[in-house]
Amino acid sequence: MEGEIMDILLNFIEAGKLVEIISVQGCDSMCKKIMMMGMSEGSIIKVIKNDSGPLIIKTGEIRLVIGRSMAQKVMVREV
Repeated sequence: MEGEIMDILLNFIEAGKLVEIISVQGCDSMCKKIMMMGMSEGSIIKVIKNDSGPLIIKTGEIRLVIGRSMAQKVMVREV
């Protein structure tokens, strides 16, 4: 399905890609924590590092380190 835009979990995005946050899944406290970090629906973030260990992302001018379990709660779409 060439050209189709797919939603994917944040922990599967390659370093260097820009993505838009589509949804945040999980319990209320996890969703609140993710949103407090500046990652709400519609936000554009850049994946700086995604190899072994935690991810490094950039939202606005802020760089964040998030664990893989948290990244698995964030559904994104490449922009």
